[in-house]
Amino acid sequence: MPSLRSAVFILSVAVCVRLGAQNELRQYKETHGSRVSLVEYAVSRTETEISVRSSGNGATDEMQWVPGNGTVSWREKDTVLDNDMLAERTGDIIRIKGRVRGQESDREVHIDGAPWYQIFGPIVYDLLPPGMAEREFWVIDSTDFTAHKMLVRRAGAEILSLRGSRIETEKIHFSPAGALAPFWGADFWYRQRDAAWLYSRLPENGGVTVDELEEPGAEG
Repeated sequence: MPSLRSAVFILSVAVCVRLGAQNELRQYKETHGSRVSLVEYAVSRTETEISVRSSGNGATDEMQWVPGNGTVSWREKDTVLDNDMLAERTGDIIRIKGRVRGQESDREVHIDGAPWYQIFGPIVYDLLPPGMAEREFWVIDSTDFTAHKMLVRRAGAEILSLRGSRIETEKIHFSPAGALAPFWGADFWYRQRDAAWLYSRLPENGGVTVDELEEPGAEG
């Protein structure tokens, strides 16, 4: 399965700073085995577009999302992979241009009409809006820039215990679309009252990556 960046987080030491009615900034502690790092997510909303930015582990990703359509552009800068590229969707084609693994690249990835979604975590509720039980979507693997068809579905309400607080959440499950669905999956939990992403677990690179958000005074 693709190595999906920004997909899984165990809430450990995170700070949430609200910048305004339509802007927010949150930090998550990401843990994979002995590797522990902080990843920061910024979300900015207007009436017509949502901008998402993640930064951490030597990489910065930026995604432009249009409600009802999905991702229209994604920029990645990764000092470890030596990537500095821009991907843009036109119709059912995603064109990737820039430096990929240290080499200049200009390629086209062909998909179908399903939405494209790239930075996991902050705005999954926009991918799967209220009243929709499940949905197929595309994701681009940032290690080789191939496209994979995925399925997101609602997995029910749960009371999540985090740092001594019991929080009402909605669980969202990701898996490959089709026959591989039973063999790989990731889970994300979102607070019911405001859809804030709280916690997630992602099988990745032979282990599990976990991220966790901690807001001062956050109660269920």
